[in-house]
Amino acid sequence: MYPYLLLSDTCQSNYLASSAMETLNEISKICVSAVNWTDDREAHEKFWVAAYTRPRCEKKAVAEIKKLGIETYLPTQVQIRQWSDRKKKIETAIIPMVAFFYVDKTEISFIRNHALIIRIISQPGETAYARIPDIQIEKLKFVLGQSDVPVSFVPDLKVEDNVRIVRGNLIGLTGKVIQSEYGETDIIVGIDFLGGCKLRINRLNIELL
Repeated sequence: MYPYLLLSDTCQSNYLASSAMETLNEISKICVSAVNWTDDREAHEKFWVAAYTRPRCEKKAVAEIKKLGIETYLPTQVQIRQWSDRKKKIETAIIPMVAFFYVDKTEISFIRNHALIIRIISQPGETAYARIPDIQIEKLKFVLGQSDVPVSFVPDLKVEDNVRIVRGNLIGLTGKVIQSEYGETDIIVGIDFLGGCKLRINRLNIELL
């Protein structure tokens, strides 16, 4: 019986070692899968970028890139142009030669290599593309969708107080004051690395933050 017991112990040890190795292999596979899932999730994480288009090609660039399945945003507003014999409503881009695209890392090349795109805007002093915070795009959409006053673009900001609009179509919107005179206040909704969009609000309709 003794040799048999030795053989059984040996088999049992081999079995336990084999089971332990299989368990380690399964754990390793799970870890690799988790890493791959994390990498895949990061690769497909969406974010906003801004790009310079060729002159007077903002709408065409946005239309063509949208056909690729990429979400786009071109800030526009309707202006009335006066001619000697007529008036006409024209939709114009708020920020000349700039359009926004909601992409992941795998889609950046579609923007960068498009014939109507000059380059993707980067942070000052860097070559990597700049990510525009979602909240800034949402604010810009809100302003242009609800404002009943003209909105203009200001590339260089000299801001003062932080304020919130408390009355009117834009109630709840926050921004920064850049000028105040004659009871009216110019408020900026900033876009990183670009400047901001300006609109004039009655001073009675805002409060300091």
